[in-house]
Amino acid sequence: MITILGLAATAVVGIASATASADKTEDKSRVVTTEDGWELRISKTAEDLQRVPNLAATPFTREGFATLSVAADVSGEGREAVNSGALQLGYQIGCQVDVSNGLTLGMSAAIGPSVAVTVAPSPGLAVGGSALALPNISTTIKPGTISDIVFETKSLAGPHGSISVDQVQVKIDACAGAVSLRSFAIVSISTATADNSVAVYGDPIWL
Repeated sequence: MITILGLAATAVVGIASATASADKTEDKSRVVTTEDGWELRISKTAEDLQRVPNLAATPFTREGFATLSVAADVSGEGREAVNSGALQLGYQIGCQVDVSNGLTLGMSAAIGPSVAVTVAPSPGLAVGGSALALPNISTTIKPGTISDIVFETKSLAGPHGSISVDQVQVKIDACAGAVSLRSFAIVSISTATADNSVAVYGDPIWL
């Protein structure tokens, strides 16, 4: 029997729908067998990005609404009890050319984060949100590089956990070149003798 410490592992976030052109990507799944005998699976399903004209009507802002579900499963007969586990969902964001000093990504929901990234020459990250939002994030982004932004991290309370986001706003400002997004999901577990993680990535999407 598997024992995993932590909080409930399901979150659903939503906002009003928008009319837009949409990109759907293929479902992805990966599974590995850990050294101490557990089968660790991560799956990404139902990913959809709807692009919309930005409200500011500027050529340097991209806006869209993301829908995505990820799930983690731990199975098998491991030799050591699972002491802890976590599931993480996020996007990698690539901005080709910065034209001022900012890039922002937010989730338009009460429990979502509001993330602001300052592009060089004064790199840094400021994060704000409610008491249920993500922990503080620290990162640096420069034009022509990729930044990882985590939407949600959930502790596993059992052998299955999931995170779903529905119509989450994604807005990137001050980018004159191409903007691309790639989703990622990571599940990790820890036993007395081993730490293991497995990740799955979505197809790149142009915003």
